[in-house]
Amino acid sequence: MQSKHFIFRSNQTIGAAAAELDENYLRECFVDTGVLDILLDCEDHRSILVGRTGAGKSALIAQILLSSEHAIQIRPESLSLAYISNSNVINFFLEAGVNLNPFYRLLWKHIFIVEILKERFDIDNEQKKQNFLTTVWNSIHKNRKHEMALDYLKEWGDSFWQETDFRVKEVTRKLEEDLTLAAKSKLPDDLVSFDASSISKLSNEQKADIVHKGQKVVSQVQINKLDAIMDFLDEILADRQKQYHIVIDKLDEDWVENKLQLQLIRALIDTTQAFHYISNVKIIIALRNDLLDRVYKYTRDSGFQEEKLHSSSLNLTWSKTDLIKVLDTRIDKLVRSQYTKEKVTHNELLNPIHLKRREKTKTPAIDYMIERTLLRPRDLIQFFNECILLSNGETKITNNILFSAEGNYSRQRFFALRDEWMGIYPNLALYSQILKAKKSIFKVKDIPLSEIEDICLTSVISPECKEGEDKINLLKVAEGKMQPQEYRKELIFILYKVGLIGLKPNISMPVFWSYHNSSSISEVEINNDSIVHIQKTFSRYFGIQNQSYKSETDDGQ
Repeated sequence: MQSKHFIFRSNQTIGAAAAELDENYLRECFVDTGVLDILLDCEDHRSILVGRTGAGKSALIAQILLSSEHAIQIRPESLSLAYISNSNVINFFLEAGVNLNPFYRLLWKHIFIVEILKERFDIDNEQKKQNFLTTVWNSIHKNRKHEMALDYLKEWGDSFWQETDFRVKEVTRKLEEDLTLAAKSKLPDDLVSFDASSISKLSNEQKADIVHKGQKVVSQVQINKLDAIMDFLDEILADRQKQYHIVIDKLDEDWVENKLQLQLIRALIDTTQAFHYISNVKIIIALRNDLLDRVYKYTRDSGFQEEKLHSSSLNLTWSKTDLIKVLDTRIDKLVRSQYTKEKVTHNELLNPIHLKRREKTKTPAIDYMIERTLLRPRDLIQFFNECILLSNGETKITNNILFSAEGNYSRQRFFALRDEWMGIYPNLALYSQILKAKKSIFKVKDIPLSEIEDICLTSVISPECKEGEDKINLLKVAEGKMQPQEYRKELIFILYKVGLIGLKPNISMPVFWSYHNSSSISEVEINNDSIVHIQKTFSRYFGIQNQSYKSETDDGQ
């Protein structure tokens, strides 16, 4: 392609960073790294798709919906699960100490079973529901379990064609009724309204009795019938040519109150495991790494076995080669659709870079760009879009344009990282300023303890300081209740975990980056001589000027 045939316009892009806004490019430019086939394979039990923001989870979910003949998408925000968090009865029993996890698992099972049956038998009205019940009853082998399964379907059958949120409310109301009936005889008249704040008015004996009654109701509700219907499903879905994929994304968004969100996600993960033995069904959920960490941390119980769940997880990672392919397919779509039928790649649009004034060899611009990503497609797409924005009227993205675009890109990626980790580290944007104007590589001990004290004090008195776990130790240092050298180590580990820095624990070890799933370190490995590498994505935001770029005018360009 002759460069004169193509001119950049500032309103052009190579697609949106978010998959839900990128439908046009995603359909034509999807790059599969082998993960799609794994997710579509119902015999492969890896069904928890784990990745950081921008790693391509939503793009894969969208591709499953396009690729699977029987794909069912369940949107968390449409389930009316907030109904549970607003229930006085349920909150009353939660406050008393009743474990509702069995009910949450039942709820997910109920949702999945009904969705699968609706898809399999095309149930969308009353007549089809009646035909389904008659046909199934006449065709299956009669035994006690199948009779229990049919009883369950008949019990809930009137709502088969209703929206999922209707069924969630229906099942929850049934639990509320059972809990109310079980507890009323044990409650004083003034507590029958089930106000959670009134738990403190109960005697220890009354509270123990309420917990016992409530736990019994929760643990026994529909369990036998649900086990029966799972066996029933395995039989009626025996046709291997028909496979059913249920996909759930956007679990990190505010679809329900935060504490309940973690419990519901934990129950969802457990429920996906229960469906593994149904040959033609696979439930696929997409989760951010930080959200999965919080689920494991805050819902851990005596029966929790994290290693078993790891075998069902699929970590989404990208190689440099695959990232270049993502960029090139999008560049090709942008240019070819308007200017040429020849294939176009980044090589035609980017100039090599002199990283040092006295250095004769040049670095490929694509290497420079990828070094300033956390190895995920969203970063590279956004970086290139920033370059296009400044290239109006140009036939190529010059070095000067690339360096100018990097400044805005670096700020945007920091703000995106802040938002990504808001749930765990709400004050990250405050104390990460410890990296301002630092060298790109330094030792942990090079951060003076006085700076640690200053950043802690500055953070806690800032009007932007938010309540959260990370504020606790900031306050301790500011109030003199925690030694700054102790907090320095914790701070470095947080910055490593979120991806702002890489760490070389000691001289004999390589540099570790948290977004490389094959490599990780623990906080105990960090010492004063550990070496910190500031991630180049954020160098411009933090004012890390460790390179002298050679201007294109010096090259005679």
